[in-house]
Amino acid sequence: MRVAIRDDDTCFFTAPESLERVYADVWDRAPICLAVVPFAIGNQRAGIPERHWSDGIAHALEGNAPLVTLLKSLVAAGRATIALHGYTHQDFPDGFEFEAAPDLTRRVREGRAYLEDLLGTRISIFVPPHNALSRAGLAAVRGEHLNLLGSFLSFHPRHRAWEWRTPINAWHVSRYRARTGRAKADRLIFPHALRYGRHAEFGCYGLVPGTTLDELVRGFDEARRAGGDFCLATHYWEVDSGLKRVMRGLLDYAAAQPGVEFVAAEALFQ
Repeated sequence: MRVAIRDDDTCFFTAPESLERVYADVWDRAPICLAVVPFAIGNQRAGIPERHWSDGIAHALEGNAPLVTLLKSLVAAGRATIALHGYTHQDFPDGFEFEAAPDLTRRVREGRAYLEDLLGTRISIFVPPHNALSRAGLAAVRGEHLNLLGSFLSFHPRHRAWEWRTPINAWHVSRYRARTGRAKADRLIFPHALRYGRHAEFGCYGLVPGTTLDELVRGFDEARRAGGDFCLATHYWEVDSGLKRVMRGLLDYAAAQPGVEFVAAEALFQ
């Protein structure tokens, strides 16, 4: 069984010590997939100065030289990998970035190329801002052959562009839903990669305020019984001492199980 960790929102506004505070005792044990915003526009959240919450200015990652240095060293040491997390992470009046922004294809292509050149790495994963993705957003991601980590439009074929794998994947999910006794409205994290013609998708369990160790362990055990894999997703800026204890507890529990391997998130798609 493979276990991975995804962390969202690394960007121009991220202080290197913010990542080190959460992961300095983790990334030698489990590589962290850092979902990075290449040209961040400020929004109202912890870690972004209030003066940038509504200024509408796109801040290139390269403007934070200490962070770029840290990211390069983490990638070189195998402690982290880089995913593309939108382009600006800007919120629009009628939706989040990859639901409502114009030029989504350009944003994926240019954002990926920028990060690959700046950080000297290859990117194969896309994480939609707010885990929100329209059909047009999915088409833009598919066009670049990027895999999706932690976001699904819907498993139902009517919400997707047609290809022969679409109904097959929906059938696999439906069988798993029935086998685990879930109704259609019940929350489901499918523990296997769903493969399509130009990309694959894998769902993550969230570590957010209020998440308990018990619920993560239940999800882990369910994935393990199904012969699947597990990914934990969080935001460094939300991880306080309580959430860090939950994260550490899950990693300790996973490490104690036979046959468990901590991997970079990219391995979930292999």
